[in-house]
Amino acid sequence: MPSLEPRRRSRARFEEENDEEQSSGSTSPKRQRRDGNAGEDRENSTDQDVSFAGRGSHRENRGEIRVKPDPERDDREHDTREFQTGAIVRVLVENFVTYEHAEFNPGPNLNMVIGPNGTGKSSLVCAICLGLGYHPKHLGRASNVGEFVKHGKETATVEIELQCRPTERDNYVIRLQIRKEDNKTKWWLNGRDSTHQAIKNVTSGLHIQIDNLCQFLPQDRVAEFAGLTPIQLLHETLRAAAPERMIDWHDQLKELHRKHKELKIRLDTCTETLRGHEIRQQGSQADVDRLREREAIQTKIHDLQNARKVAEYNTLRRMVNESKRRKQDATKRLQELEHACGPALQAVNLKQEYRDKVQAVVEDRKKALRHAEEACDQLLQSVEALDEQIKHVQNKKSAEESSHTSKRAEIAKIRRMITDLEAKLQNKPPEFVPSDWNQKIRQQEQILRENEAEKRGLQSQFGELKALNFSKNEERQRHERDLEALDSQEGQKLAYLKKINVDAAKGWEWLRDHQDEFEQEVFGPPMLNCSITDQRYADQIQSLLATEDFVCFTTQTRNDHKKLSNQFYKQLSLSVTIRTCGSNFASFRPPVSNEEARGMGLDGFSISYLEGPEPVLAMLCAEKRLHVSGVAIGDISNEQYDRLVGSEKINSWATGRTLYRISRRREYGGSAVSTSTRRIMPGRFWTDQPVDTSERAASQRRIHEAEEEIKEIRGKGAVVKTRIREIEEAEEPIREKIDALRSEKNELQKAATQYATLGDKIAAEKGAFESAQSELMQCRKRIFEYSAQEDQLIIEKTISVLQHKEQLSEIRGAHQALVEVQIRLIEARSDVKMLEERNSEIKQQLDQKRSEIDDIKKETEELRTKAVEARRKVEEAVATSGGAGLQHWNELVVDKTAEDIDNEIGAEQTKLELIHGVDPAILRQYEKRAQDIQELTLKKDEMNAKLESYTQKTGQLRERWEPRVDEVISKINDAFSYNFEQINCAGEVGIHKDEDFEQWAIEIKVKFRENETLQQLNQHRQSGGERAVSTIFYLMALQSMAQAPFRVVDEINQGMDPRNERMVHERMVEIACREHTSQYFLITPKLLTGLRYDERMRVLCIASGEHVPPADDSKSMDFGNLVRIQRRLMAAVAA
Repeated sequence: MPSLEPRRRSRARFEEENDEEQSSGSTSPKRQRRDGNAGEDRENSTDQDVSFAGRGSHRENRGEIRVKPDPERDDREHDTREFQTGAIVRVLVENFVTYEHAEFNPGPNLNMVIGPNGTGKSSLVCAICLGLGYHPKHLGRASNVGEFVKHGKETATVEIELQCRPTERDNYVIRLQIRKEDNKTKWWLNGRDSTHQAIKNVTSGLHIQIDNLCQFLPQDRVAEFAGLTPIQLLHETLRAAAPERMIDWHDQLKELHRKHKELKIRLDTCTETLRGHEIRQQGSQADVDRLREREAIQTKIHDLQNARKVAEYNTLRRMVNESKRRKQDATKRLQELEHACGPALQAVNLKQEYRDKVQAVVEDRKKALRHAEEACDQLLQSVEALDEQIKHVQNKKSAEESSHTSKRAEIAKIRRMITDLEAKLQNKPPEFVPSDWNQKIRQQEQILRENEAEKRGLQSQFGELKALNFSKNEERQRHERDLEALDSQEGQKLAYLKKINVDAAKGWEWLRDHQDEFEQEVFGPPMLNCSITDQRYADQIQSLLATEDFVCFTTQTRNDHKKLSNQFYKQLSLSVTIRTCGSNFASFRPPVSNEEARGMGLDGFSISYLEGPEPVLAMLCAEKRLHVSGVAIGDISNEQYDRLVGSEKINSWATGRTLYRISRRREYGGSAVSTSTRRIMPGRFWTDQPVDTSERAASQRRIHEAEEEIKEIRGKGAVVKTRIREIEEAEEPIREKIDALRSEKNELQKAATQYATLGDKIAAEKGAFESAQSELMQCRKRIFEYSAQEDQLIIEKTISVLQHKEQLSEIRGAHQALVEVQIRLIEARSDVKMLEERNSEIKQQLDQKRSEIDDIKKETEELRTKAVEARRKVEEAVATSGGAGLQHWNELVVDKTAEDIDNEIGAEQTKLELIHGVDPAILRQYEKRAQDIQELTLKKDEMNAKLESYTQKTGQLRERWEPRVDEVISKINDAFSYNFEQINCAGEVGIHKDEDFEQWAIEIKVKFRENETLQQLNQHRQSGGERAVSTIFYLMALQSMAQAPFRVVDEINQGMDPRNERMVHERMVEIACREHTSQYFLITPKLLTGLRYDERMRVLCIASGEHVPPADDSKSMDFGNLVRIQRRLMAAVAA
C-alpha cells in the first residue's frame, strides 16, 4: 500500500514538571503481559496485511517512514471495485492535530487501526468526521474546528476520497482546509471550489451517518452511547439498519399520535365546555323570560314617550294655525278703523311730516358745523408743525455756525504744524545703520546663549550625577541588606529565589511593602514560608511538586486575587503564578489512617511533613493533593504496590528514590489502569545548606565597588557645580551691556525714523489744510441754505395763520344757522303735540288695535318656536329609531291628547314595577352562550371527524411500518443471539410497543452465567466489561443491515478482559469480513496475541517516538525485510 508519512511530535517522552528531571516510563500489568508475548505476536502477524505509520522524534529527529507495499497485494490494494458506494478509499491529512503529513489507504472491509496511546489513532477518526462536513460536537472533543490545527501551524488540510456509484466514473474527492486564526473552513469537491452545504448534500446522498452513534462511535462518546435510552437506541438503530422511508413512517406515526392525543384532549375539553354551557343555559331560562317581558314593556313605554312628542307637536301646530287666523282678523279691523278716522288724522300727519323735514335740516347743519370745526383744527395743527420745522432748521444753522468756528481754529493749527515740520526738515540727525547695532547686540547675546547652553548641559550632567548617586546609594544599601540576609535561612532562600525566578522575587518584595492593602493576608512563594519538618523526606515531597508550585503566590479571597493579578500582570508586567484556595486546611484529610498507610509500605502522607501557613498548605493540597500523596524512605514491595493500586484511594506516592503515578480510565471499567514511574532527583528548595561564602564575598565586593563609584560621582558633581556658579556670575555684566546697546539703538532709530517721515507728514498736513478749507466752504454754504429754509417756513406759517382766521368766521356763521333751524324744530314739535291732544281718543283706539296685533304676533312666534322644538324632538326620535317608528307613533296618537298618552305611560310603568328586575348582563350572557353552544357543537363535529381521520391514517401507516420494524428487530435479534451463543452466553433483542409511538423502545436482555435468567442490560446489573461486550455485539448485529457505507468504533475493547476481547474479536472478524458488508473501522491501542486474521481485513499500525527514523530512510522501515529477518532468527533458534 502507499506510504503513510505523519510528521508530529511524540507524546511517548515524559517531561518532568521541574524542568530538569528525566523520567522512565512504566506500563500497566496488561501492557506488560502484551510485551511479554511480543515474539508470539510477530509470529502470528507475518502474513497479515499490515500498514505502519511512523512519527518523527520529539525535537531534532523528525522524519517520515515509508513502507513498501507487498507486490503480490499491490493490485488488490489499488482495486476499489470491492468498496461499497460511499466507502472511504483514502484519507490524507496535513498539519492536522498531531500529524504534519499522513496518507491512509483503508481496505473495503474490516480495518483495525492499532498503536500505543497518544500516537494519533483518534486523530484519524477526527479527520473522517470533519473532512465529511460534520460538526466537532459529534467527536465529543473541541467545539471549534480551529483547535484541530497542529500547534504552531496556520492551516490544516483533510482530503477524503469516497467510492463513487457504479454508474459514475470517478470517485468523490472532498478536500477541507481549516484556518486556525479565524476558525473558518474552505471546501473543494473533485478539485473545484465548493460549499459546506454541497458537501453535506453529497454525504447525505451516500447515506453517511457520522451523527449516528450506532455507525460512528468515537472514543470520547463511548460513555454517551452507553447512556442512550432504549427509545433513543431504537431511533439510532432504525437510522443505521432500516431504509430511510421507515424512519419517515416512524416520524409520521409519532406526529399522528401527537396530533391525535392533542386533538383528543381538545375534544374532551370542548365536550365538557359544551355540557357546562347547556346546563347554565337551562338555569338562566326563567330569568331571561322575565327580562324579555320587562324589555317589551320598556319598549312600549319608549314608543309611548315618542308618540307623546308627536301628539305635542300636532297640538302646537294647530295652535300656530289658529294664532295666524286671529292675527289676520285683527289686522283687518285696524285697517277699517284707520279708514274711518282718516280726515281727522290728516292734519296731524302733515304737521309730523314738516317736523321730520326740519329735524333733517338740523342734522345737516350740525354736520356742517362739525366739518368747519375739523378744518379749523387741521389749520391750527399745520401752524404748530411749521413752528417745529422752523425750530429744527434754526438748530441746524446754530450747529453749522459752531462747526464753522472750529474749522477756522483747526486751519490755523495746521498752518502752525506745517511751519514746525518744515523747520525740522532743515536739521538732519546723524546717520543710523541698524545692521551695525544689531551685530553688536547679537555678539553679546551669542556669548550669553553659549553660557546658557553650557550651564544647561552642566545642570543636566549634574542631575544625571545626582540620580546616579541616588541609584548607587540604593544599590549599596540593597547589597548591604543582602549581605545581612545571608546570615539567616530566609535570606538564603530569598537569594536563591532571585537566582531562579527574578519576577517572583520582585513580586515578593512588592508584596511585603503593600500587605496592608488586601482584605486578608496574601502569602508569598511556599519555598520561603514553608519548610519540611523531617529532612529525610525532602526529596520525596519535592518530587511531587513542580517549580511553579514553589514560587507561586496564594490569596484567600477572589478580590485579593483580582487585585494582585492586576498589580503583577498589568502594572509590574511580572510572569508569576497566583492561586486562590477558599477551602479550610482542616477539610483536607488523608484517605486512610496511618496504620493502613504503613501496611501499604508508606511512612505517611506528604502534608504531614510540611509546616507553614494553613492557607498555603490548603492550596498545595487542593492543587497537588499532598494530603493523599504517600511518602516513604524505603521502596515498597510488589504486594504493597498491588494493595496501593487496588485501594483506588492513593494515586501517587514517592518511596525510596522512585515516584509512582496511577492513571485510571473510568469509562473502560476498573481494570483500565496504567502506572508511570520516575526517578526522584535531589530537591532544590527545602534543603538545609550552609551559607554560600562566594555569595557573601560577591556581596562585599559589590558594596565596595558601589562606594568607590559614589565617591567618584560626588567628585564630578563638585566640579560641575563650581563651573555653573562661575557661568552665572559672568552673565550679569553681559545682560547690562545688551540693555545699554538696545536703549541707544532705539533712540537713534526713533530720530532717524522721525526725520525720514517728515516729508510725508508735511504732505499729509498740507492735504489736511486743503481738506479743512474745503469743509469750511461747505459749512458756509449749508449756513446760507438753512437761512433760506427758515425764511420760507416763516412765510408758510403766516399763510396758515390767515387761513385759520377765515375758518373761524365760517364756524361762527354755521353755528348761527344751526340755532335758527333748531328754533323752527321746537315750533313744529309744539304744533304736533297740540294736534295730537285734540285727536287723543282716536289715537288711543288705533294704539289698542296695534297693541292687540303685536300681542298676537308675539304669541304666534312663541307657539312657532315651541312647535319647531317639538318637531326637532320628533325628528331626533325618528332618526334614533331609523325611521321605522313614525307610522306606529302616529297610530298610537290617533284621537288622543298628550294627557291621554301620559296616562298610558303611567299604567305601563306600574306594570314594569310589578315585574322583579333582572341584571341585563344575564341576557347578554344567555345570548353569548347560545352562540358559543352553536359554535362548540360545530367544532365538536369537526374534531370528531378529524380524530377519525387520524385514527384511520395511523392504522394504515402502522400496517406498513410495524411488520418491517419487527422484521428488522428480528434480524438484529438473530445476529445478536448468535453472537452470544458463540461465547456460550445468551442475549436477545426485542421491541417494547406502546400506543404512543414515542415510547417504542429497544429491549436488550443478556445472560453471561448459566444459573442466571435473561436480564435487562443496564449499568446497574452488568459489569463494565459485560456492557462493553453487549455493546460491540449489538453493533456487530447491525453490520449486515447497515445503511451507511462505513462504520467507526474507537477503543470499544478497552474495558474487556482477555476472554471477552478474544471472543468479540473472533465474531467481529467473521462478520465484518463477509462479502457485501459495509466498511468497518476499529481503533484500539491494544490487542491480544494469537487473534484471528482474515484476508479481507487490513491492519493499520501507527507508531511514533524519537527513535522512529526519518521518512527518507525507507530501508530501515521496510517491514517486509523485518519480517524476513525475524523468520530467519526464529528458524535459527528452532534449529
